[in-house]
Parts: sequence; structure tokens; C-alpha cells
Amino acid sequence: MDTPVLLLVYNRPEKTKLVLERLKELGVSRVYVSGDGSKNDRDLVFVNEVKSSIDEFESIISARNFSNQHLGCKTGVLSGIDWFFNQVEEGIILEDDCLPNEAFFNFSQKLLEGYRNDKAVTMISGNNPLGNWHSGPGYFFSRIGHVWGWATWKTKWQAFDPELPDYDAFVANKGFEKAFGPTHLGQSRKQLTAKALSGEIDTWDYQWNAHMLMCGGLAAIPSKNLIENVGFDELGTHTKAKPKWISFEVNELTIPEHIIPPLPNREFEMEVFLAQKADKPANVNSGSFRQSGENKSGTLRVATINSTDIGGGAEKIALNLHQQLVAKGHDSTLFVSTKKSDSATVIELEENWTDQLSALKPDIIHVHNLHGTQISLKQLEELSSPFKTLFTLHDSWLTTGSSNHPFILESNEVSLLERKDLNSELANRKLCVSKSVIRFTAPSQWLRERFFKTHGIRPYYVPNAVSQVEKENCEIPSNRYILFVANKPEKNPYKDFKTLKTAWQNANETLGTSGCDLICIGYESSESVNVGDFRLHKLKRMNSESINSFLEGCMFVIQASKQDNSPLTIIEAHVSQKKVLASLVGGIPELLNPEEINWMYQHGDSADLTEQLVKAITEVENVKDEKITFVHSSIEDVTDMYLGHYRDLLNG
Repeated sequence: MDTPVLLLVYNRPEKTKLVLERLKELGVSRVYVSGDGSKNDRDLVFVNEVKSSIDEFESIISARNFSNQHLGCKTGVLSGIDWFFNQVEEGIILEDDCLPNEAFFNFSQKLLEGYRNDKAVTMISGNNPLGNWHSGPGYFFSRIGHVWGWATWKTKWQAFDPELPDYDAFVANKGFEKAFGPTHLGQSRKQLTAKALSGEIDTWDYQWNAHMLMCGGLAAIPSKNLIENVGFDELGTHTKAKPKWISFEVNELTIPEHIIPPLPNREFEMEVFLAQKADKPANVNSGSFRQSGENKSGTLRVATINSTDIGGGAEKIALNLHQQLVAKGHDSTLFVSTKKSDSATVIELEENWTDQLSALKPDIIHVHNLHGTQISLKQLEELSSPFKTLFTLHDSWLTTGSSNHPFILESNEVSLLERKDLNSELANRKLCVSKSVIRFTAPSQWLRERFFKTHGIRPYYVPNAVSQVEKENCEIPSNRYILFVANKPEKNPYKDFKTLKTAWQNANETLGTSGCDLICIGYESSESVNVGDFRLHKLKRMNSESINSFLEGCMFVIQASKQDNSPLTIIEAHVSQKKVLASLVGGIPELLNPEEINWMYQHGDSADLTEQLVKAITEVENVKDEKITFVHSSIEDVTDMYLGHYRDLLNG
């Protein structure tokens, strides 16, 4: 194995020897060793023993670099890697407690070659802390790279300044929030980076990961762990006891012949964070459920529950899933409080709805919404005992005490008495959730984390998806417009229409003749009004086919929200090859591509949205007819994921 390897050592002779024995056994022929100096006389004994251990492997050692003084974790590692890349163009970096298997070297060599000229791929990790993450091709990408055995290129390393001179500007521009959404994961990464920069934590890898984030870099992660960390003992610098959530088992790995496009796996990033918080092994991921749902046969009887069958968001998801299950030959019934279609497989819930469901004898009950139905959470809790039950979290209703607003209520929006009632209701919901045997899924990492914080339960991830909908030609009252779609836009408590209208007017004043109209769909009736030199078109509600015509003709879509989980409007815009300018709330950032993330605005901030509108309108104007690649799951994939969950529940 001719790829050069840097071995970073310090004061652990036995572990250093163990790693060198493994390297020699696997045929590694070019090992560069860099070691920190001792910090006291007792330490010097172990440092000298490390040097003696290295002498035993002279045949594979290419060069040595030992400090005469103690530099510490941060400076010692950084200087060692700098020294390494002054001599080689690309290579592998191992610490003295990282024991690789043969597959790690094959994996690193393949990807070092395959992504050598790719600007996005910044590093290759050999460590997958979750142990096994089904990803299809054998590896995937993350905005968080793990450094227990990794590889990179000289050009990528030399672009890294550990002092992060642009960090303050990145934070001011809400870089962590845009990358990870408004989550505790994003806040945690920001706080840890700040502590590392201030010297509160003597390390370098948080800065390296922040650098990757700031330059749009990604780490390749193997779907199976290839590195065993043997350093959990009293000599460990930062970690002394083995955490329960980390898998130390190493595995063989089949590496695909062709490299794959670098796209971040947000589910993995959140699962690492939640598993660490819970200190428990990872949940099975969506790829595994999709595979098992796709491969297994047999008819299932599924009872799906929702408020209605025709509408937006959760209604579309529930109906599309129901239709897919029927098309696949399953016995699926959609129960709703208000039926709007004439489908024979959609049935209205009766007053004695428990008798209805019991008579059906379903294998699975799949709940999409309870609010909007006559079913209480307490009743669902009781029903989950005799019937296997899955609950998809389309909003954060179960994480609040609110009866009519499923999203977060700020303390300044309600009185102390109302807050007491809300807290009491939330306590009741938490009790029902804890006593139930319901499995929860969520379509966004933001809601997965929020639900875990409230209930201590990690929901599984199943994304949203839309069915392909045909376009219905209709008259469009503008040939240059941006599009906003919402139910009752000006009255909708979830939407940020007031900010949008003000910012649109201000942006047009800045752009002059390069401004545009604003079309808003979702009113009770239609009207158009002049606003300066342009027009605001308020149009009545439309079916999906008609909205598709407006999507096709718009410059881009606006998702102006005060809070949103995983809006289908964004996915539908992407299906129509249209970009989205959106507010920085909920699960929205997870759906956007890097350019769209750069357009995001802080909800309620008209000056911020004005700036982003001017930027977006100008950029879209300059790149007309650009072919855009958006990556979302198909409705078929999502159906298979749910089928995988159904069968897993039935198998206990």
C-alpha cells in the first residue's frame, strides 16, 4: 500500500506499537511519524518509550518529526500535519489509538483518487461512529468529518487556517443555522467551535469542521466503520471512558466502482447528535427501511388517519401514501373527519370510530394528524396497545400544549394564565406519549430533534415527497413574477405575508425597471392591485394542476413562513425546476440547495428579505434557462420506507 500515512504519536508506547504492527501487517510502506514533546519528567519516560517502539519498525518509516517541547493537542497535531503535507501531495492521517482495517486503506485510496479534483470533498473519514449506516453505494457525505483515521489532499489542508479569520462574518450571517437549521445541533457546533478558537478546548478538529462548513466542504463517510479506537483509558486526552452510543466494531466494505455525487446526509448528522445525547446506539436509518419495504412481499391491511383527504401538507402526504399502498396491492383505508373526494377507499370517521377501526382489524394504524379529528391522544394511546401504531409528525403539535396552533408559542405571546394551561396540556401529552407503544417518524431533522428534547424519544426519519402532477393550462396575469402559495396568505398565522409584502415593495424600488410582480395564491376570491410600478395579484385557491402552471412561469418561489416543518411547496417548486427563497425556520434549510440557502432571510425582518429578494431576482435574471439539480425522495421510495416500518413493527 503506497499511499503515505502520517502517524501522530505522543506518550502511549503500547498503542503506538499496536498501530505500527497493523500497518506493517497490511503492507503499508510509507509511514511518517510526528510526535509531541513531553510536558514533565514522568511524561518523558513514556515519550522515549514511544520513540523506541518506532525504532522496531524502521523498514516502513519514511521520516520522523519530534518536537523538543510540549505543544499540546492543537498545535502538536497541526504542526505534524503541516510537516506531512510539506512532503506529500495526499495521504492518510492516523492517531496512535486508531486501529484501521484493510478496507480503510482501499476505501481511502479509491476516494483520494476519485475526488482529487472535486472542490466539495474536503476529507475522507474511515470512522463511522454509528457503526453501520445503510447508504446503498457503500459511503455517503456529511458536513461533519470524523478524524479517527482519515485522509485528505495537500491543497485542501493548506487552504485551512485554524484561526478561521472569516469566522465572525460566517456566524453573523447565521452560517451554522443555515447549514443545520435552527437546531441544537447547529448551536452545539457553533459553541464548540467558539470554545476551540478561544483555547477553552485544546483541539483543532472543531476548527477544521467549521472550515469545511464555511467553504461548502464535505467529508466522505463509509457506510460501515473501518477504524477501531483503542484509546479509551486514563491516558486519553479528551475521552477516557467508552460511550455507549459509539460502535467500535470494524467491518469489511464493498467499494463501488464509480464515485457518487457529493451530497450531505443530514439524517446521519442528526442521528449522531441524538445518539450522543441519549448515549444509546443509533436508530435504523431510512435507507434500511426502504430496502426492507421494497424487497418483502405480502399484503398488509393499513388504516390511515387524517383530518381530511384533500388539502395541503399532511393531507397530500396521507392521500398520496394511501394511493400508493392501494396501487401496490395492499388493503388500505384512509379514515378522515371530513371527506372531500369520492374515493371508495376514503371513509369518514363516525362517532363510534373505535368500533370502525376494530371491525377493520388493521395490521397497522398510521396516524398523520389527530388535531382536526375527533380522536384524542389518550384514545390513541389506548389503541396503540392492541394495534401496531405509527404516528407521522407533520408539525410540532405534540411538542406544545397548544390546542389550535401546532407550532412554538413564544412566552411573550400569551398570558401567564394561558402559559400555565399550555404547560399543563403539554404535561398530559408527554404522559400519553410515554405510556403508548407508538412509533414516531418525522420528515425533518429539526422536528426529530425537537421531539427528542420534549419526550426523550428519537423519531425515525421519513422524508416528504410528492407525486408527479400534470400541468393544467390557465391564464396567468403576469409574465414576470415571483410566486407565494399559502392558505389565506394574509390571515395565516404560520406565514410571514406582512414581511413579504413590505420587502417586495422595497426590492422593486431598489431594482427599478428590473423589479417584478408578486402573485399570491390561496385567497377566497381574486383581485389585482397596483403597488408602485408593479402589481400584487391575489388569486383564489387552485388545484395542484393549476398551481403547476404558475410554478412553471415564475422567476422563483417564496416560502415566507414564521415556522414550517417540511413544506411540500418547496419540493413542488423543485420538481418544476424552480428555486426557492425562504425564511430561516423549522426544517426549511434541509430542503434547499446551497444557492437557495444563501438567499435565506430571518422571518419578520423586512430589510433582510429585501436584500435577499434583490439578490435572488438579479441572480435568476442572469442565469436564465439554467438546468438545476434538486434531490428529493420519490413517493415510491417514501412508500417503501413506511412499508419497512410497518413490517418491522409487525415483526416486533
